[in-house]
Amino acid sequence: MPFEFLPQNDYLIINLTAECSGDEVPSLTETFQKKNSEKQIKYIIFQSAQCSHMSVGFMREISQIYKALKTTNGGLRLVGSTEKVLALIKAQGLDQILVNKMSLRGALVEFGLAKEKQIDVNFINPFLMATQKVFKIQCFLETTSQKPFLKKSSDPLLFGDISGIISISSESFNGTLAISLTEKIFCKIGSNMLGESITSINEGNIDLVGELANMILGQAKLELRKVGYAMQMAIPSCIWGKDHKIKHYGGGACVVIPFETSEGIFYTEIMTEPISQLQNTAKSS
Repeated sequence: MPFEFLPQNDYLIINLTAECSGDEVPSLTETFQKKNSEKQIKYIIFQSAQCSHMSVGFMREISQIYKALKTTNGGLRLVGSTEKVLALIKAQGLDQILVNKMSLRGALVEFGLAKEKQIDVNFINPFLMATQKVFKIQCFLETTSQKPFLKKSSDPLLFGDISGIISISSESFNGTLAISLTEKIFCKIGSNMLGESITSINEGNIDLVGELANMILGQAKLELRKVGYAMQMAIPSCIWGKDHKIKHYGGGACVVIPFETSEGIFYTEIMTEPISQLQNTAKSS
């Protein structure tokens, strides 16, 4: 079965896991009708990042579900569809009905189920887990995450002695990932990774923190794709020095995740700024 129903509190996620032919038994429409009879469904999000092909018949089934939802002022959105699937949808003239969003958060905001600048757990958790995994496997250092928080203008621009920064871009947002380390933590993980003693930050070893940011984003990207976030990566950079300052790209919401280690606390920051519909239209014209 190329689809999986995942009920949430206020909406339903239908995860499309393979090619969707429209010949499934039971059909998508039949499964929806059964679920809807058990508990009325108002909003549906199709996680379609893993759907490599969508037949005309399957598109029509989704369109029928769309019409059913509209009778109760509900709606549906696709999330993370591939360019191939979007082209098939447009060829059938269904792109105004089967609207695609690049993130789950974007779809929830449109439905009025989330606010723009709330912390999106589905977006932040992959970065949290990726940081822990990279530090454990590559840096041989255990980490414990603390509660994420939205950064205020009154907070320090960055928290450490050296920071690795990498830009993030997608069709729906631009942003930045930064990891900021104290010199003590940097020297510890640098020594662990390189197998030699590092006692200070210098021009010969600073690239290490940029590579660290690159590994964390690469690992997070794999999980983000599964929940509908598609993004591109850029070349990382680094900045260092006591009380160094750097501003993230853009002016969007910045989420800070503190991590505790045996060598002290470090921070990962993720800033994202939505791209307006006007900007997207200009880019595609």
